[in-house]
Amino acid sequence: MADAVGHAKRKRSKVACEPCRERKRKCNGASPCTTCNDWGYDCYYGVLPQRKSYNMTQRSTPGVISSNPISLTSSRSEGQTDPPPDSPNHVRSLEANSGAAFVRKIGLNMDPENAPKLNLFGWNIGARQSLCDIGPCASLPIVDIISEKDMKDLANVYFTKVDPCYGFIDRHAFYERLEARWRVSISNNIYDSVLSGVAALGSLFSQRKITITELSLVESACSRLDLNQVSEPPSVDLVTGWALRVIYMRMTSSPHSTWIASSTLMHLIEASGLHLELPSDTVLPHSTPCDPDIRRRLVGVSQHLNMWTSFDLGLSRVSFRSSLPFPPSQKAGDYTTELLSLLPISASLDPGNTEGDRVLESSLPNILHGVHSQPPLILAQCNLVLCVLRRLGKLSFNIPPTLTEQILTLLKRGLSSARSLVQDCCPWHHVANVPFHTICILLVIDTRSSLAILPDAMQTFELVASIYNTDAMRQAYSTACLLVLLYQQRRGEDMKVFSNALYMHDQHEDIDTLPQQLDSTSGEFAWLEGLVADIPSLQKADVDRFLYANITTPPLGMDLLSNMAPN
Repeated sequence: MADAVGHAKRKRSKVACEPCRERKRKCNGASPCTTCNDWGYDCYYGVLPQRKSYNMTQRSTPGVISSNPISLTSSRSEGQTDPPPDSPNHVRSLEANSGAAFVRKIGLNMDPENAPKLNLFGWNIGARQSLCDIGPCASLPIVDIISEKDMKDLANVYFTKVDPCYGFIDRHAFYERLEARWRVSISNNIYDSVLSGVAALGSLFSQRKITITELSLVESACSRLDLNQVSEPPSVDLVTGWALRVIYMRMTSSPHSTWIASSTLMHLIEASGLHLELPSDTVLPHSTPCDPDIRRRLVGVSQHLNMWTSFDLGLSRVSFRSSLPFPPSQKAGDYTTELLSLLPISASLDPGNTEGDRVLESSLPNILHGVHSQPPLILAQCNLVLCVLRRLGKLSFNIPPTLTEQILTLLKRGLSSARSLVQDCCPWHHVANVPFHTICILLVIDTRSSLAILPDAMQTFELVASIYNTDAMRQAYSTACLLVLLYQQRRGEDMKVFSNALYMHDQHEDIDTLPQQLDSTSGEFAWLEGLVADIPSLQKADVDRFLYANITTPPLGMDLLSNMAPN
């Protein structure tokens, strides 16, 4: 009989999924489980850490990053081996890098019904104008698209605004070949893709609205690159043309098309051998003759583009068996070396890196201590920190208050850099990406210090959206407003719970009589004054101000949207 009773008892699953574990709901251990399937949650299973880990699920310490409104769990334990590419842990590591997944989880945790769909909001400024608005552009030789003088003007813009951070073209050699191109008629010249790519970026960084000339330049470059048949190791000119194409796409095109192009670029580099530092006595074929410094810069920038596009999408990157390239030499007025110095820590974010998660815990302070003066580099530093925070959140890592303040200080510098860049017609991809994800991480940190920066972040993002008024930017700005609104509503519901708890002792009492009740030590809040008297560290606290502020003032986060409506 006892056995029958035991069998009649409800069986509890030995392993509960993370959404059910966080919400303390019954889980049947399926994938997806019944509860997640009924409530529309993303069902996934985590690996409990075997070592002592920091907890992000409580908000007891001001200034400490918490998982409210999003709770993320650890996927790597001490001594754990590198997960195979198809393992759940590897997939969750890819997901942790993805900004789209991060935004989706924030929304699901606050309001599953109204959460934003999975999308890379604010990934770049977007296509400034639909091609159908102007019509198709025929692929023409560059000499038929633009005059030599205009070509030089756009090239000057490129070398002034883009080249200092993405410096992989010899300026002197470029202008020599530019002048030669207008003197000699050459058909099917692959270097036209370099000339067109430079001019297209020069137009992007000098014209707030797209022109027919820019569209023709882009079409000309793409045509030259796509029609080129690679029957032998790719030339430096071909790889350079592809690099310029990926840079332009990273700032204006969709994430997936950019990822495919950046992966193609990496395969071309591998086929060309530009990534190899071969000894002189090797029998392996050497790469196409190229200045070693230019070669390292070209490979480094290409890796930077493919790596971060892959991370943003939560997809695999193209990596070589060889290590990262040797750092290029430093030049006056050039910041490419400074940008590429972020590559090693960026590579540690790769989901297949065994040591990556453990290294991140100690690397964050080093990243924050980096001093960068150029706005594009400050934004790149911010982007790296934001991705590290997403990964640390997945590890339930608790950020000390002092480190949190350093993070907030850097993010404020990032917002200032984004404003200065868009006002100077420099639409680097991070002018949209960093402000949007800054808004998200400020909501996750969820302290007075972080929320105090929220209006500045929203105003910065609104400025970018108003200057580059594209479909992508309008959608991203609306999504940012939605996230803040969902957070505001949630905080309002929390305040109702607190209010009900305070007024539960006498629901018929008028609120005007409450301060008189609180003045009496014999009232319901006498226990709080006694607590202050017993604990020396609380004796300097303004108890009356604390009580009145929590009863008579609007909840933190309210009215944040009052000054954020788009013009």
